[in-house]
Amino acid sequence: MTEAAITQLFERLGRLTAATRQKAGNGTAWDYTFPDGETHRYVIHGIKSHKDAEDSAFNLLIWVWNAKDYLKRWAESNGKNAQLVEDAVTANTALAVCADLANRLKHGEVTRSRSARFPRLGVVSFEAPQAALGSLTFRAFEVEMEIANPTLVEFHLPVADNTGGEMGDAFEYCGKGIEELERLRAAIQNAG
Repeated sequence: MTEAAITQLFERLGRLTAATRQKAGNGTAWDYTFPDGETHRYVIHGIKSHKDAEDSAFNLLIWVWNAKDYLKRWAESNGKNAQLVEDAVTANTALAVCADLANRLKHGEVTRSRSARFPRLGVVSFEAPQAALGSLTFRAFEVEMEIANPTLVEFHLPVADNTGGEMGDAFEYCGKGIEELERLRAAIQNAG
């Protein structure tokens, strides 16, 4: 593994992080049926869809986890013990959670958990403050929203533990995990 490959890896992580922060898009729509049987439609223009936000998060989680293997190979090619990377991943809560989530995405289920919490991803949601709205239209059984300033919208992807308790947000875990990966990169580079 070369330093150039590691540089490309971190550039990819940067692009994937930027993709999760991109909020503008073609919009999204869904139906919700209330307990009384009445169905309402919700239409939002000007932001990316829930599925696009989810795909961005999934890609980032998987590449955060893939980075571990790159760093292990790079450590070995620089005469360092790859176990230092494994130990750092296990010791860092954000990386351990990213590892568990990426493995669940890859395999569907997990039988082991680095974080010991067997985390699961929830459903993407977003918050749009009033300043983000261009228009809000109410019709019989339909609400339509135009987002004029998507940069103000906040996407969330909750992470729950094996008891169903919320642990945090997947986007935040990825950000903290990347910070630790950068620290590991520097440690491998600077180790004598």
